[in-house]
Amino acid sequence: MLKYDTGSSVATTTMEVLGSEDFERVGIRLVERRFKAKDIVFAPGDPGDRLYFLLDGTVRLYKIYGDYKEATTALLQEGGVFGKLSLVEGCWQDVFAEAVTDARVASVQKSMLTEIIKRHPEFAVKLFASFSERLRQSDEVIESLLHREVSTRLATLLLNLSDRFGEANGVGTILGVRLTHQDLANMVASTREAVSKVMSEFQRDDSIQVQNHKIVVYPKLAKTFLEVRSNTDQDH
Repeated sequence: MLKYDTGSSVATTTMEVLGSEDFERVGIRLVERRFKAKDIVFAPGDPGDRLYFLLDGTVRLYKIYGDYKEATTALLQEGGVFGKLSLVEGCWQDVFAEAVTDARVASVQKSMLTEIIKRHPEFAVKLFASFSERLRQSDEVIESLLHREVSTRLATLLLNLSDRFGEANGVGTILGVRLTHQDLANMVASTREAVSKVMSEFQRDDSIQVQNHKIVVYPKLAKTFLEVRSNTDQDH
């Protein structure tokens, strides 16, 4: 669970993630691939015998449901690990991985990782920490969808994104990734029209602002979110 400071819209994390130097240290030479925005890294049905590591850029994971509607399950930045998180081979990918921005991605055979983990426990700790970050994001998605109100789901999402992709600008936090209202709708299982309405309400309330197509999250959004959570807990 993230803990927010009402004086700031950013939740802090200190988790160390894997970098290219960690692989070099244990003797793994990474082969990088570069992707342009909107390129597909892998799709459902592709072999799940590799783990993927995001060296630079942003990647989103999503599923298709219903009448070809998309549901974003995670948004990853540098240091993120994706693919089937199990180290067991013989499985298949069950989500789409798409580059949101230009991205550098490396992949490693799971069989090789299994041997490295046995010999280098410090590498294993960082690998499982990266796993844990992915699982944390999944938990956040599930938690946000428990709220019926689109406004609460959207506030939860924006605060989580400000945690991972935010950069303080003195009065708020600028999200370092450009997201359309349709992108946000895909992340909170809503419609673009409903998200646009709530985003307008947030802007009128001075909880957010949009500058150069990027969202700025102000401390007021975190304060409102905490009040909503507190009232919900009291009702239960």
